[in-house]
Amino acid sequence: MTEKIVQHRQAADQFYKVFGEQPTHVAQAPGRINVIGEHIDYCGGLVMPMTIKQQTRGYYRFTGRSEVRVFSDRFDALNRFNPLDVMRLPSGSWGDYVQGLLKIGAHRQLGRGFDLWLTSDLSGGGLSSSASLLALLAMVNHHALSEQIVDDSNSSFRLTLALLCQQVENNFVGVPSGVMDPVSILMGGLIKLDCRTLKFERLRPIPESHCLVVMDTGMPRTLAASGYAERVREIAQIESFHSGVNHRQGLAQLDAGTADSILSGLSDPKLKARARHIFSEQARVEKAAEALSEGNLSRLGHLMNESHRSLSEDYQVSCGPLDQITQASRDSGLALGARMTGAGFGGCAIALVAKIDVEQHNAVVAASYQKQTGVKPMLLIAESGNGARIDAL
Repeated sequence: MTEKIVQHRQAADQFYKVFGEQPTHVAQAPGRINVIGEHIDYCGGLVMPMTIKQQTRGYYRFTGRSEVRVFSDRFDALNRFNPLDVMRLPSGSWGDYVQGLLKIGAHRQLGRGFDLWLTSDLSGGGLSSSASLLALLAMVNHHALSEQIVDDSNSSFRLTLALLCQQVENNFVGVPSGVMDPVSILMGGLIKLDCRTLKFERLRPIPESHCLVVMDTGMPRTLAASGYAERVREIAQIESFHSGVNHRQGLAQLDAGTADSILSGLSDPKLKARARHIFSEQARVEKAAEALSEGNLSRLGHLMNESHRSLSEDYQVSCGPLDQITQASRDSGLALGARMTGAGFGGCAIALVAKIDVEQHNAVVAASYQKQTGVKPMLLIAESGNGARIDAL
């Protein structure tokens, strides 16, 4: 009996305990890491995300009622939602993602409710657990309203769902996130994504000889939401100084001459540093995609190191634990490169390591980091995952 069948049977048993029926379908939405291209998605930049095996899973069945009931295994809580209650305001809990998706996703049809049991092994910050949840909810909601499952190959509609997920997070939950996370999760694999046009290119995978190691600092991202919002405001402030630049055009993809003009015209050293990160990170994504296509992993690792330095010094979204764990990885002599991934202020970093060296690398990093912080980090190999999908049970 495969591990997946065991998981499904155990989850079905839990579903029955909560709802008194058996689930008919399972939706699975992966987490993601970002190989390079951090904090430029909301500037219209290029990013290089990769989905991973860790995921959010949701077991569900349609009920014929209008009410939506969702149980979270992580929070051990059952929430009930009336999709027709468009006046319900955010409460600051995980239920906001469900309520926001139902509201902005125009769930208005009577008798299209469902019961949903959620579980996840996306424990580390920076693996995009919120976007994973939203992508799963968007897929289930579409199935409920249309009685159709989104095909794996329907990229156009999956991009539409990604934009819906971004709207929910921006306009209901209140986090000014970019579109990278939901696009990555709904598309799957390793891609280079233009966040301004939503055009994406599937990239050559990391060679079999190497892998990306996720290094969870164990530090909650307590400042991530507020820090993220502050950076978005700073970028808007930079754009406001230059009439030829607007958010629709995207600060990240300006030509070199305009970028140099903006940098030279910024008198505020903080804003100059922010802009310097945006322009340099955009260039690093282009170079990283070239390095990957050429199989030049040393160059890719060097670019990852440069990215972390920029995020730490110019964009100031790293923190002590992220700097310590990435430095421990570099100091081991076994990593080609290491950088934070995600919004920052805690959560996870990644390292590019030869598979033959992973065990030794992880032992060295864990010992060094624990000695410095007193916290034992969680380290795991990030295997590339598929995009969000739904299967009948």
